[in-house]
Amino acid sequence: MLRTFLVSVVHNSCRRMSTFKKVQVVKLSSNYREATQVVQVPLTPPTNGQVLIKNHFSGTNATDINISAGRYFTDGKIPFDVGLEGCGVVESVGTGVSKYSPGQPVLYFGSSGYSEYIYASEEQLLPIPELKAEYLALVVTGLTAAIGLDVAGQIKSGEKVLITAAAGGTGQTCVQYAKGKGCFVIGTTSSDEKGEFLKSIGCDHVINYRKTDLFEELKKSYPKGVDVIWETIGGETFEKLIDHLAIHGRMVIVGGITGYKTVGFPSIKIQNLPSKLVMNSTSLTGFFLPNERDKYAEYFKKLVTMYSSGQLKIRLDKGEKSPEGPFRGVDSVVRAVEYLHTGKNKGKVYVALRE
Repeated sequence: MLRTFLVSVVHNSCRRMSTFKKVQVVKLSSNYREATQVVQVPLTPPTNGQVLIKNHFSGTNATDINISAGRYFTDGKIPFDVGLEGCGVVESVGTGVSKYSPGQPVLYFGSSGYSEYIYASEEQLLPIPELKAEYLALVVTGLTAAIGLDVAGQIKSGEKVLITAAAGGTGQTCVQYAKGKGCFVIGTTSSDEKGEFLKSIGCDHVINYRKTDLFEELKKSYPKGVDVIWETIGGETFEKLIDHLAIHGRMVIVGGITGYKTVGFPSIKIQNLPSKLVMNSTSLTGFFLPNERDKYAEYFKKLVTMYSSGQLKIRLDKGEKSPEGPFRGVDSVVRAVEYLHTGKNKGKVYVALRE
């Protein structure tokens, strides 16, 4: 009876609040401002099997501009919704929904996260202990880091692990996850301020590549190479890092952010690549999170435990230091994505849809 009453109240609320705002791609382009538009759509009760989420926080990801360009997760038919993550509260549920109830805090992992309200299936949701933006860092970026380092990187205690873009949303989790596995962690970053943050979360060796030649530093400090390289940059960085793998070393290719604004993954030219791999018994492994869906629940539970116990520190960036100030509301999503791609962020960039 109580459940029926709550659902009825929420349905009446939906009728009173007749519309909501969300971001859609209206033109295929890696220029997010040019590609997207904020639209107003009707707010209706959820249908059979649907859960209606009142979204409070949306997480940004570097690959957002790959999606807006039609490269990933879409058939390219416009318009389509965007946003991989949301963090909110169940507003109401449709018939046939058994796992979630009104008032329950949840994480959303799908393709409509940049929205004030989200219609989701039960499979797109993860329950969380409380409504906190920090949990956004455990979805795309967190799962990528943990599953990627274990499955593709096969990291082991005592190994030297290099994390590129270490102070970013994924990088911060990579550093701490590898440290938790007993690895010696090297992190690359672009400022001393970010470097101090990396030291505070356990990074053993921070390299500010704007002050120090990354490749000379690796050659000097690790003449025998490093065991695992987490590569997200692409282009010339990718090409040169190959030479810094130790015997039996593994490079995990997670992204190529230097090319996202233009071609996607930037082309590379590495002379004698087969010979380099064979002579040192090294390997290149690509990693794409959606191919590991069967591991989501296990690793999400592990990350929540790490965060709850204080083993995993999460730094968020709401754009307080961005030119126009914090990212608040759906209308600031474009600014948040653009800010992420300036490389000035420290931690996970997110938008507060509701304070």
